[in-house]
Amino acid sequence: MKAVFFDAGGTLIHVDHARVARAASAVLGRELQAADFVTAEYAGRDAVERAMQAGAAPTDRSRWGIHFQGMMADLGVSDEEFERVGPAVIAEQRRTHLWTVVTPGTADALVSLRRAGYRVACISNADGTVDQLLAAAGLLEHLEFVVDSGRVGVEKPDPRIFRLALDQAGVRADESLYVGDIWSIDVVGARSAGMEPVLLDPLGRYGHRRVRTAADVPSLARELVSAREAA
Repeated sequence: MKAVFFDAGGTLIHVDHARVARAASAVLGRELQAADFVTAEYAGRDAVERAMQAGAAPTDRSRWGIHFQGMMADLGVSDEEFERVGPAVIAEQRRTHLWTVVTPGTADALVSLRRAGYRVACISNADGTVDQLLAAAGLLEHLEFVVDSGRVGVEKPDPRIFRLALDQAGVRADESLYVGDIWSIDVVGARSAGMEPVLLDPLGRYGHRRVRTAADVPSLARELVSAREAA
């Protein structure tokens, strides 16, 4: 392997669950626990997968709403309550972007991969501003480049967005890993482009799926660097 490409949201940077919990709790009149959102993320991803299989989520923008509603349902929020919670969370997002949380050790992980000789970059479904979020999180400087669907006009799982990144890095698909968090977008898309996918699985629930998994970016980086050093 010569290159490791990463998704942005849900992989390199994460939603601030504490802020979402506070905004939702204020509307509901009962407290949601931020710690429960890690489990709820799985329900959100499952909801997206079902919708895509049914042809009901054609764009990344539509998938975000499905993901969020699936998470809230797993936390015990009814459809009626979601009609009130959704606008409150959107207002919080507009006040200050919610995608701000970085798993400790992520920046060091990216540095270690590059020092070990890997090409390291990002392929993201976003609105053209993901580089700004990565910069604010202290990660952009450790990436060679970012391919943002909002700028190139094609979204994952379309293989063309992966090929754009491969061409920019000057590596073959079979020399590259792609790390993401949603099967139907990241695994399906990477495989369609000929890349080996890695699915983030912090709670170890994807053992039944035929895909390489990792708990988080730092643990994957340690594994890849160790393998290269041992070669």
